[in-house]
Amino acid sequence: MLYSTLSQPLVFFVVFLSGIAGGIIFDILKTLAFLSGNDKYSKILFDFLATVFAFAILYIVNLNVNYGQFRVYVVLTFLLSIYIERVLSKFLWTKCVKKWYNRVKEKKNGKKKKVE
Repeated sequence: MLYSTLSQPLVFFVVFLSGIAGGIIFDILKTLAFLSGNDKYSKILFDFLATVFAFAILYIVNLNVNYGQFRVYVVLTFLLSIYIERVLSKFLWTKCVKKWYNRVKEKKNGKKKKVE
């Protein structure tokens, strides 16, 4: 059996983790775009930087773990893991931000609502 096929589960797992890291980079730079005014040019700039950083991570990980061989499953795993991270983070951040916003709003108004 070829050495490169023996390490495919490890390659798959490491590429999946690098995709999660790429998704986190997209989240961080989207937050920076929001904090910088959320205009069209800052969105474009930060999305471009996030894409460059994410694919730089993929390139470095693929070079170290998979000996630089780009295969279809590597790219698909990376893109799928970014998508999964973005969906999960959107769901989690939306729930957390709504809770935090409601707490701040209640403190600001001086009222405390009953949760039903």
